[in-house]
Amino acid sequence: MFDLTKALTTKAKEEPVVTTGVLGCTLFYQTQECVNLIQEVFRFEGWNEPECLKVSAGLTKLTEKQNSHIIILEFNESRNVVEDVKAFASKLPTHQGVIVIGKEDAISTLRSLKDMGFYYVFWPVNKQEFADFLNHVSKNLKTFSGVSEKRKAKRVAVVGSKGGVGASFITTELSSLLATQGTDTIVVDHQYTDTNIDILLGLKEFTPRTIDEFTAPLHEMDGEGALSYLFSARKNLRLLAIDGDMSQVDILNYNQTLCDLLSRNTNFIVEDFSGGVDFKVEPQLLVENFDVVVLVLDASVSSVRSAKRLYEKITNLQLTLSSRTRVITVVNYHRPENAYVLQKPDIIKYLGSKVDLEINYCKSLSHIVIDGKRGHKHDRQIGRSMDLLVKSINGLPVDQKGMGSWLKKVRVK
Repeated sequence: MFDLTKALTTKAKEEPVVTTGVLGCTLFYQTQECVNLIQEVFRFEGWNEPECLKVSAGLTKLTEKQNSHIIILEFNESRNVVEDVKAFASKLPTHQGVIVIGKEDAISTLRSLKDMGFYYVFWPVNKQEFADFLNHVSKNLKTFSGVSEKRKAKRVAVVGSKGGVGASFITTELSSLLATQGTDTIVVDHQYTDTNIDILLGLKEFTPRTIDEFTAPLHEMDGEGALSYLFSARKNLRLLAIDGDMSQVDILNYNQTLCDLLSRNTNFIVEDFSGGVDFKVEPQLLVENFDVVVLVLDASVSSVRSAKRLYEKITNLQLTLSSRTRVITVVNYHRPENAYVLQKPDIIKYLGSKVDLEINYCKSLSHIVIDGKRGHKHDRQIGRSMDLLVKSINGLPVDQKGMGSWLKKVRVK
């Protein structure tokens, strides 16, 4: 399978020469034939020559942003263009235009890439057609129109069926793992009073951003203003946490507006709707605004019943609104299994749907968190379960080789 190399981490030139037409382009190529054609196009049009980087096999973490205006990815030697693009799509900054070049002459390939916000060019292509296409992409980027309009952050809501099931823990672990893998991520805390997000993220000297009557009105807010609300937790991970004397619903609306403005400045926005929040999490909010809902429950009767009600409401709304929001159910055993009334088969029976992931009890987890450490880094099984969750969110196939029965049940000792 095709993978980008560490060349993607190479920083663009600090002071690019200003010119007309396409500004800043990086080409990741597989064949010299493609390089020659694209270089000829740029020279003929008088544009700055693109940075051309050879791509070879080998899984590499993409930890740095590319500053180029447009990224061109050649997949002429790929066996499955769409699957290869999915492997790293979430790591490419959303403000860039991405053009995929390939030899797959299939409408399904074009549609799949379009849904992901990527342009597709069928190879071979002549120089004039490609120059016109680059101008078209560049124009769309300036007006946030065309296919690039879909290049926004993937929004994930982690929803607790009730308080105390571990939704906040899963939110922070998921966000931290995404950041560790090189994906720029914003985690949003919706616990507006008495939050513990700083403990779960291992932060020191952290205070939420307060909003009051002197805060800029929403209609005056822009992307730059929204960025000022973020707290840098660590590399590739920023935190949005606000509080104030406003009502909980007003703060929620303010938060959602900030997230909309930030959607072109990051790859993932992961929001913590713990069961302990002071407002009702409406299913319509989840269906209309989020790509994925991670529904967290435990093996208690009240949790399963609450999860079932929310799951059914989301499913019904999806049919009404023609939504494509995916729901991933996670059963978190934050206490020993014998402490629960329901057994594993009972959960599926009473929930009325399959369970996508189980995280079993980890005796040392509280010590790991208090010490300011990440569970996925210090417990092998937690790491595997979080990795599976990331793959599920990204729509990637799970490699079953060598994993045995673990895919049926994730054991965290």
